[in-house]
Amino acid sequence: MRIQTSRHGATTLIGAGVILCVTLIAGVFAIVSGQELFLPMEELVSAKWYSSQSSFHGTAQGFLAVQARIADGWHINSHEPLDEYLIPTVLEISPPAGIEIVRILYPEPIMERLDVGEGTMSLYGGTVTFGVEIRLDKEIALGSYPLTATLEYQACNNVSCIEPRSLTVETTITVGEFKGAVDLLHPEIFTNPPFVGGEPGATAGDEVEIGGLIAERGLFLTFLLIFVGGLALNLTPCIYPIIPITVSFFAGQAGGRISRTFLLALTYVLGMSITYSVLGIIASTTLGLFGAALQNPWVIAFIAAVLVGLATSMFGLWEIRMPTFLMRRTGSARQGFIGALFMGLTVGIVAAPCIGPFVIGLLTYVGELGNPLLGFSMFFTLAWGMGVPFLVLGTVSGSLSRLPRSGDWMIWVRKIFGFILIAMAVYFARHIIGRIPTLIGYAAVALIGGIYLGWRDRPAGSGRRFEIIRKVIGIAGIAIALFMIAGPSGVRPWHEKQGGIEWLAYSEEKLATARSEGKPVMIDFWAEWCVPCHKLDRKTFSDPRVMELAKKVVTIKADLTLRGDIEKKIKKDFGIRGVPTIIFLDKSGAEVEGSRINGYAGPEVLIDRLKRL
Repeated sequence: MRIQTSRHGATTLIGAGVILCVTLIAGVFAIVSGQELFLPMEELVSAKWYSSQSSFHGTAQGFLAVQARIADGWHINSHEPLDEYLIPTVLEISPPAGIEIVRILYPEPIMERLDVGEGTMSLYGGTVTFGVEIRLDKEIALGSYPLTATLEYQACNNVSCIEPRSLTVETTITVGEFKGAVDLLHPEIFTNPPFVGGEPGATAGDEVEIGGLIAERGLFLTFLLIFVGGLALNLTPCIYPIIPITVSFFAGQAGGRISRTFLLALTYVLGMSITYSVLGIIASTTLGLFGAALQNPWVIAFIAAVLVGLATSMFGLWEIRMPTFLMRRTGSARQGFIGALFMGLTVGIVAAPCIGPFVIGLLTYVGELGNPLLGFSMFFTLAWGMGVPFLVLGTVSGSLSRLPRSGDWMIWVRKIFGFILIAMAVYFARHIIGRIPTLIGYAAVALIGGIYLGWRDRPAGSGRRFEIIRKVIGIAGIAIALFMIAGPSGVRPWHEKQGGIEWLAYSEEKLATARSEGKPVMIDFWAEWCVPCHKLDRKTFSDPRVMELAKKVVTIKADLTLRGDIEKKIKKDFGIRGVPTIIFLDKSGAEVEGSRINGYAGPEVLIDRLKRL
């Protein structure tokens, strides 16, 4: 569908506010770390299957439980940890044919503050029970059926974290005759959470976890910006011209009755909400299944490349085109409430050239979160942001006549979303490129976007008001870039927070150079998901005495966030069993005996090691 736009430089102050708020979305995505420390894997977390009954029969539903025992002094992250860099605990079941996994019930987490962290953490500790609801096919044959459970987790104690691990346990369930005797088993397990006390169909602990997420991660602000983003999508050339046409059509059906116009517009918006909310649920439940794949650098690089490719469409280098037969059957004006609902359900197809890339980017982000409730809520919010103008313009008399005319300024608005998609690509690549390059990437996107939108891109026929808006957006982009570099969480403060230590990225070449030059070496093995590692950066490496001593040695950081072949080789070469681990090499390149630090250590310990070195 091709929409011709007339050139006009005027826009309203409301449009200015909307565009300015949307620019800040890029900023949100930019701002969206004496005892035996390590135990053998089998002693850290163990698990066992339990069944609620002695046998099942065809068409029956029942419950199983996987009970995990976590070693004293250790904890694992909950299913939905409060910090995005932490690895969630996930239970996956591999059922045989004829047995369906209806849902997984996760236990309620412990909300606790640890010495190694600055805020509340969502954790599992001690003995925790995971629930599994199953349904049997009515045609399933009698006999025994194996089930395999895989528990993916990442564990820490108060000083150290180990890399993400998986634990596999197997069991067998019996399918018997419908009239056969069945014994109820383990009531002490199946009469307690997560099997009782929650909403039907809900994951145990969801209310607590979602509340914690909103409180800890600022999701309220995220929802607000998604809503404002939906408002701003109305200013793109695929949607803006159809707003007055659609509202006028509803008004014509209503016969001048404002109440009926409002109801038709409301039905239209509900149709939009259904479409986008379903997309959000699908993305969170299907893409979320590939959470482990998102630790693969090749998968991450592919996602980032796709987002950059989608961004180029917002700059007009290419365009999403729907098949002609679909365009003829969707988005057309139809009579009555059913017609309004159908138009709302299918308006996304008509607007796909403009909003499709941004919606796909948001789908990818929701898929990484892997939470159906969040997926539904975010896209429901987006739909209502897009739908509010239809409701307002359909009920405020004479409002349509005051809308600014279509013009090249809408192409300019669409380019804002192009820069937002590039910022999202940087967000997904953050674990590959590291914290400093990520912040620099955000700053570069904001700076280039601000200069381009504010001064370089000048839509034809721009009026005085629009020129003011352009300059405001340009200044906002530059301000965001400065905040990324010099703000409280920016590049410069973060580097200073490292204690001014000139860390080098790990490589065998750097070690060989230090050995050939006869220089001692300190290597810090860390990972993004390691809470004690972040405390080392904040507390120990920022101590002035440590800073001074560190200048006399070669300081190297080895990033073990990912689990690729390179990281495996590093751990094997140095015998790394968990992070943080700090080792010290003498001038010959040999490790100084008795100097290794496993886990978090305060400044005094590190000062002692550096003096010995």
